[in-house]
Amino acid sequence: MRNLGYIKRELIKLYGKKQTKTIIELGEKHYQECLLLCQGVSKGEYMHLENTILPTVSFYKALLEIDSENALKNTTAILIGLCKKCGKALNIVLKLPGMKAAFMKLLSKMATRMFGRECGFDYTNFCADANCLQMDMTMCPYLKYANLLNAPELAPLFCESDFATYGNLPGIAFQRTETLGTGGCKCDFRFLRTDK
Repeated sequence: MRNLGYIKRELIKLYGKKQTKTIIELGEKHYQECLLLCQGVSKGEYMHLENTILPTVSFYKALLEIDSENALKNTTAILIGLCKKCGKALNIVLKLPGMKAAFMKLLSKMATRMFGRECGFDYTNFCADANCLQMDMTMCPYLKYANLLNAPELAPLFCESDFATYGNLPGIAFQRTETLGTGGCKCDFRFLRTDK
């Protein structure tokens, strides 16, 4: 399971080693159960399942058994913490000379490869150039699997995690006014170069 080391460290901070061992065991059980419901997906869709969706849902379900009152709050803290860590690493890279221009160029390729139709997404209104990337997501596997795996309350958390990753980039603004996971009709992604 991806990100297990990080998840385990954060759980130990919240619950101690003994209870974390129980949570990890329950999480692994839920992971295997969830995996059975996700058979036959594309390689691209599986990447999102393996990296984020299944670990988050699995440990959330484990926490519901151990500490239902704080399960959503603590799952949120762990996922947002992991995304902020990724955002800090990206922040460091973007401060290097020429990296903002390279990021904007790579972003359009990454957007269509990692968040394209073969990964379970669908989108309209795609436009990319040296200073802007925009796309309106009309289908999202994060919402699909949050619902399929009986954890629809995690869909807004997956949306929030994007802001934790991309919300504080130097010279690049990440904007979004609505998401499918929070009841919107689309996820309107915008990355704008602000230090032209």
